[in-house]
Amino acid sequence: MTERAGITVLVFRFGGRIGAVPAELACETMRPLPVENLPAAPSFVPGLALIRGVPTPVVDLAALVGAAERVEPGRFVTVKAGARQVALAVDSVAGLRTLPRERLAELPALLAEAATGGVAAVGALDGELLAVLDCARLVPDRVWSAVARETGE
Repeated sequence: MTERAGITVLVFRFGGRIGAVPAELACETMRPLPVENLPAAPSFVPGLALIRGVPTPVVDLAALVGAAERVEPGRFVTVKAGARQVALAVDSVAGLRTLPRERLAELPALLAEAATGGVAAVGALDGELLAVLDCARLVPDRVWSAVARETGE
């Protein structure tokens, strides 16, 4: 697909949902690393993980959106937040997919499901992370099924 026709996203599952973030914002995926608790952090920030020698904040996406279905994260997805990185704790990673730009534009923002307090807390803590999460999208099952059919998965 041409750049004009589609955009490559990293697709992941969290809290019973499917999410996608533009691939250019994703750094890497990995097994979860130990997280050092941050007592004063919001409930969706369990703490810091030492990733490649850099203390990195971890954001639990299921907790951020108030998901009833919560499991221990199976993967971390590190994303660029300005000059820093943040680890998103997710259940699993489906991989890279190219979605038509018009289809991506129709998808709801990941933050649309976050509690207002959660969005405000992210904005107060880190405006660059808020910008990254604002680019992330929820992928409804019907859209995911259509993409899977189109790509032969």
